[in-house]
Amino acid sequence: MSKRKSAVMVFSFLLMLLCAAPVYGGTWTQHEDDTWTYTDDDGESVTGWIEDDGKTYYLDTEGNLKTGWFKSKGSWYYFDEDGVMAADTWVDNYYVNSEGKWKGTR
Repeated sequence: MSKRKSAVMVFSFLLMLLCAAPVYGGTWTQHEDDTWTYTDDDGESVTGWIEDDGKTYYLDTEGNLKTGWFKSKGSWYYFDEDGVMAADTWVDNYYVNSEGKWKGTR
């Protein structure tokens, strides 16, 4: 077998392994009081900043999803009713930059 055919077979096998690998992700849970929490693959409640499906969220010290305005490390952030952080947009009269930080008022 030629070196080229061997290299193609090895490369194809590696691609097959990568495609067959499972994708892990956490789980969102809505509670009776309409709060949302996020648990990781080990079933542990997550707190702090997370990214899920390309969106940024913040979970407080009890693991509850934050909505509305929130101040962290001296900066204000806004999270919509679904808990998604606003970025590079106006929220009423307040502009939040691409990092989600409030940067200006109209």
